Amino acid sequence: MQGWPERTTIGPFPDLSVENARGKAHDLNAKFSRWKANNYEGHGPLEQRTRVPTLGEVLEHYCEQHLRANAKNPAAAIKYARWLFDFYLASWRNRPLSSITRKDVRDKHSALGTAHGQVSANRVVSSIRTLFNHAIHPDIAMWEGANPARNPKKFLFHEETRERTIERGEAPEFFKHLANEPHKDLRDFILLALSIGARRGSILAMRWDQIDWQRGLWTIPNPKSRRKNAKPHILPLTKFAVAVLKARANGSEWVFPGRTKDRHLTTVKKPWAKFLKRTGIGNLRIHDLRRTLATAEGETGASTELIQKTLGHTEDSAATRIYDRSQRRDDVRGAMDAAFRSQLAAGKMPQRKLLKAANRE
Repeated sequence: MQGWPERTTIGPFPDLSVENARGKAHDLNAKFSRWKANNYEGHGPLEQRTRVPTLGEVLEHYCEQHLRANAKNPAAAIKYARWLFDFYLASWRNRPLSSITRKDVRDKHSALGTAHGQVSANRVVSSIRTLFNHAIHPDIAMWEGANPARNPKKFLFHEETRERTIERGEAPEFFKHLANEPHKDLRDFILLALSIGARRGSILAMRWDQIDWQRGLWTIPNPKSRRKNAKPHILPLTKFAVAVLKARANGSEWVFPGRTKDRHLTTVKKPWAKFLKRTGIGNLRIHDLRRTLATAEGETGASTELIQKTLGHTEDSAATRIYDRSQRRDDVRGAMDAAFRSQLAAGKMPQRKLLKAANRE
């Protein structure tokens, strides 16, 4: 082979007859000739083919060898990767990589788009592409095939930037039902989301020991950021937010305790859906509350820098880096307070009425 002698066997005698052995030797010589004619590209006739891993095996290798070492929050990243796989790709867990074709990926993408929405379908394709890229990376070398999900732009669904907020015409109905909302966790969550603009996950995971009552500050330990070593986001709390929090005083370590002692509330999806149904407002998502506050800040005269500090976008902002020696927390607090009061004015809702609702069990 390529000038070097190699020894091999083609079968034991007498299980393999001499006649059959000659036939196998002839076939092997033919393979050698074709391999030589192809300039020795690909596997040699005597090389043992490695076992092709399954997509599920690649997922586990990716979680343990890549996410655990490189993700900003490894536990959360691994949990999400496994959840997405189990929810959308469970039927592909035991499929060898070589059995997954580009047509399979396109068909799966189309089916998920119909069943679960276009955004979810796009995320699944991105996940498939990531797993294949991991498997064929030269330093990983789990497989030597092609990536069937490479360059998916031609068939991915178009995603438009969402700009939805609570419109001024919707505000009166929204705040009227909010003041009478019977679900205390949902009511307080919405009040906080609209007054300080934090993300859903951050608010629901809030702990009492993260709050500095004297200075009116909340330290968010794991802000959403692409940077692995992102610093905690220290967010000023408005007087209204402090009042809502004090009304929630409980014996738990969590501001929004879950069903068990060691867990916090993770979702308000069901009561949120019921709330929207009562208000008659459509196409409004929980994350739109955060955008509503930011929009109101801009409308009441807050600078781009103050809005960025409210939302925790400071590290990625060139404008913010100019002022990186001063957090300007009083200014941020004032901008949030003015924006929230603007929302209440649009909703024709006095602040004291909402505070009274927040103190209602």
